[in-house]
Amino acid sequence: MENIVLFGGGFQANSCIDIIEKEGKYKVVGIIDSGAEIGSDLYGYPVIGRQEDIVALMETYDIKGGLVSIGDNYARKFVRDFIISKVPDFNFVNAIHPSVPIGRNTKIGKGVVAMAGVIINAETEIEDFCILSTGAQLEHNCYMGEFSHLSAGSVTGGKVRIGRFATITLNVTIIDRLSIGENTVVGSGAVVLKDLPDNVLAYGNPARVIRSREPGEKFLKSL
Repeated sequence: MENIVLFGGGFQANSCIDIIEKEGKYKVVGIIDSGAEIGSDLYGYPVIGRQEDIVALMETYDIKGGLVSIGDNYARKFVRDFIISKVPDFNFVNAIHPSVPIGRNTKIGKGVVAMAGVIINAETEIEDFCILSTGAQLEHNCYMGEFSHLSAGSVTGGKVRIGRFATITLNVTIIDRLSIGENTVVGSGAVVLKDLPDNVLAYGNPARVIRSREPGEKFLKSL
């Protein structure tokens, strides 16, 4: 198994570790985190350094790749950008739980996380650094733009498009053939019956726009 590292030691890392251990494709040699004490233990793995040390750490630990284990969409991009500024050809791997069925003719980018119980149906396209959380269902012919997030229990109809940096939070239902704009967040339990534009927060049944959002605005209480 190739040695890999996780970037980010928050709650997302714990879920990613569980997937990686069950996949059995990679060996996690440690976690790179900006705040945790170097040498401390997180989820049974050592904190081995900071992002700025990536070149030296790759040599020391024979690291062949890694996964950005951070829930916030923009924070994932920030870390990805920093790593490739130091190592342009860095190998970002996926973490796809063994329980996940993947439909035919599906395209999945790099740095993607799909947790237990996720369903990815046929003819879908998932761009780089997306997250599909526990039990999320992405129906046939759907599209997820890079750095987007389909949260636990959420379900899309067919031919739904989710824009870059968009987040579909817990237990949302999106009917078929709709588009969710870039950087848009759909609040928990919403039922989306019409397209949503870029840069808004929407929720309710049916979902309605509540306010605008700024690019880079966080949607999580913590990373």
